[in-house]
Amino acid sequence: MSEKHEHVVVITGIVKFKDKILLLKRNSKMEMHPNKWSFPGGKVISGETLFQALQREIKEETNLEIEDTKRYISDYTFTRPSGKNTIGFCFLVNAKNNKVKLSKEFTDFSWISPEEIENYNIIPYLKDEVKKAFST
Repeated sequence: MSEKHEHVVVITGIVKFKDKILLLKRNSKMEMHPNKWSFPGGKVISGETLFQALQREIKEETNLEIEDTKRYISDYTFTRPSGKNTIGFCFLVNAKNNKVKLSKEFTDFSWISPEEIENYNIIPYLKDEVKKAFST
């Protein structure tokens, strides 16, 4: 009898507008990485494509609309505090404007140049994602 392994699938968006990328500061009540800076994203709901999930999460968290193009950056795995295995996918996307309206999950946001990421208390592996997205 094989064990059933449940996976959570998550999506992360490096949201770009002109030459800046969007960072969001997570609130203190978040299960994962409270008070750290991160990118918009979240869990993929059953029946959604990765891109539909990305559009929905970015809209819910920032009220931004994104363009229809996306660039695959990477995939990653980790184990949540609950013990569930998580598979994530990171994409670079372009916002249609930079008028952010944050959801309650976040306390602050900042549009930064990719080089400025070193100045933020960001979830560590996300720095690598930015390097992958903007290295030539």
